[in-house]
Amino acid sequence: MTYNRFFTDKLQWLYFYIGLAILLGLIVSFSNPSVLIYSVIVLFSALLAISLSTFFQHPTVLIKIILAAISVRLILLIGLKIYSYQNGLDGFFPGDVDALSYHGDAVKALATHSWFDALRGNLSYTIFVGFLYNLFGIDMNIPQLINLGASVIIVPLLYEIGDRVGGKKFGLAAVLLWTLFPSAIFWSISLLKDAFVVLGMVLASFLVISLSKRSVRLSDLIIGASGVALISYMRPQFLLAIAIPIVLYMAFQFLKGRGRFVRNLVIFVVAIGIFSASAAGDIVVETFGNSTSEEGVDRINEIALEGGSGIHIVTLFPAEIRWLIQLPFSIFAPFPWQWLSFSQGIYVLSALEMLCWYFLYYFIWKNRKEIFSSSTGKIIFFYASSIFLAVSFSLPNIGSIYRYRLAAMAILLPLIFYKKGDKKKKVDSS
Repeated sequence: MTYNRFFTDKLQWLYFYIGLAILLGLIVSFSNPSVLIYSVIVLFSALLAISLSTFFQHPTVLIKIILAAISVRLILLIGLKIYSYQNGLDGFFPGDVDALSYHGDAVKALATHSWFDALRGNLSYTIFVGFLYNLFGIDMNIPQLINLGASVIIVPLLYEIGDRVGGKKFGLAAVLLWTLFPSAIFWSISLLKDAFVVLGMVLASFLVISLSKRSVRLSDLIIGASGVALISYMRPQFLLAIAIPIVLYMAFQFLKGRGRFVRNLVIFVVAIGIFSASAAGDIVVETFGNSTSEEGVDRINEIALEGGSGIHIVTLFPAEIRWLIQLPFSIFAPFPWQWLSFSQGIYVLSALEMLCWYFLYYFIWKNRKEIFSSSTGKIIFFYASSIFLAVSFSLPNIGSIYRYRLAAMAILLPLIFYKKGDKKKKVDSS
């Protein structure tokens, strides 16, 4: 397929969506303004995802996968909303305590003279929800649909990473898994920030991967910087997960005497300088301090054990090594002997999904030599591992771990069926 034909096909889809958006706008605007807002959010998300796919020159089959990702998420969202209202949950999903907190704090803030001042010092996502409620009215469907859109935008980004790692079929495998994996679907339609966190980490991966190449694309730097900015706002402690693989890779470059070390060092020092001067730097230092101090760990343990899925054994260890004990849980939990002990549906779902991941982990282990012989595969693996490490500093609770590690699992998807000999697109520059 030539570029001109490719671009023309994509433009036809873009024109189709624009026409559909105008038609829906005209129809719905005369009936229900809320439905119009919902339609615009979903259509804008689809257009942005397709635009990214067009920018990266992806095959047109990716449009079908983007549509499938939207459809699957919308169907589940509608089904869960019906279930929620039928069971008196007022639109919230079962066990969605954090979502209730975000929503409740935002609603209380809107009742004050200044909602922004009322939320000053609150969680960043609560401020985001408060902003949307102030702009569109109190409607939790709006932030949930925006989260859905963020999850769909990840599709072309993951495909591009997979394509750079091993070729088109690796990109397709990654996005199909992302489209259909239960946790990727469920957390993207909840009133939670996890979809944005995963989006930020996937965007930042373009910066991380670019440092392993002989030449750095300006587009990769811009995309990566946007991910770093998003993570700085949504979950600043994950910035350490971005820095760790870069430092490790620069160490390898220094030991091997590679010329790219100086270039990467300059980029990294500049980034650290900007980061240290921002509020995100203070948040990371404070979070790390709380996660390794006795007082902070005691509070974390207390919160974690309040739920039914707290990991008691982790709470028995001192603050200095607690994260090390929690690391295996961040990667492999829930373990097989825990699967039958869960009562809530979401934890049963996590057990079934973990069973699938054990098989996927096996494929990564099986192909480890090929992965580590490639600079791109190596740095992606380090990047995903550093996210798991960051998760080990969070609450020792299966529910929290299940959400927080989603970013690491998304990054690992392009490596699952990795075979260096099958690579078709660009020769990996080591």
